[in-house]
Amino acid sequence: MNHSMIKMLLLVLCYIPFTVQAVDRWQTSSGDKHTAVLELFTSEGCGLCPPAERWLYQQQQAELDYIVLGFHVDYLNDKKGWVDAFAKPVFSERQKQLARLNRYQTIYTPEFVLSGESLPNWRANFAEAVSFLNEFDAQAQIRLRVYLINDQLMIDSRSQVTGEENRQHSKLYLAITEDDVSSLVLGGDNAGQTFNHQNLVRRWLGPFELDDSGETFIEHQVKLSPEWQQDKLKLVAIVQNLTDGYILQAVELPLTQ
Repeated sequence: MNHSMIKMLLLVLCYIPFTVQAVDRWQTSSGDKHTAVLELFTSEGCGLCPPAERWLYQQQQAELDYIVLGFHVDYLNDKKGWVDAFAKPVFSERQKQLARLNRYQTIYTPEFVLSGESLPNWRANFAEAVSFLNEFDAQAQIRLRVYLINDQLMIDSRSQVTGEENRQHSKLYLAITEDDVSSLVLGGDNAGQTFNHQNLVRRWLGPFELDDSGETFIEHQVKLSPEWQQDKLKLVAIVQNLTDGYILQAVELPLTQ
């Protein structure tokens, strides 16, 4: 190949549309049955939280279909002698939102919320509750497509919601989670412990409005943070009815190589 042909090829490559530069792409769709969503509200400064987290991650059972979202709340940061670096006000607001939907007056850690409903006696009821929810038909379908372009996640989401009331009152949420996040705690109730966080929520996005027709297409971009381990990330999408709090359906997409 002579030099003029090489130069021409380079010029052509420069003008190829940007989207084809994606180094990775992933896609998935939700199933016909309900995938349960467990939202765990926790804090590195909470003495009761590490046993609860360890118990949860020992419960992985192939026959149960559920997704875990680990939200680190910030309201203990000025009370426990330790500032949780993973805590954000938006995560605490999510817990308060669910408390209002459940008509609860207080929030606490660790709290388990399963598909929109608080689960106080989680040790005894978790597996049975998830199995029960998995028997129901999903009231929404979600399809995700994700492209990685440089350090940007380009997210395409299509959702279809059944039932007039669901269409009027439901919203879409997206979460970026990360596994195997190591953290040494130097103060508070857990001083001296090293955590290995799983399903750690890094970003919580939404609510996104859904079309009254029942079918909605949403595009969104998320910039990857340098400290995130890309091969440990997952994208989660949930559709939730915000009158009763019930999660109509959810889907999880690992962003692995």
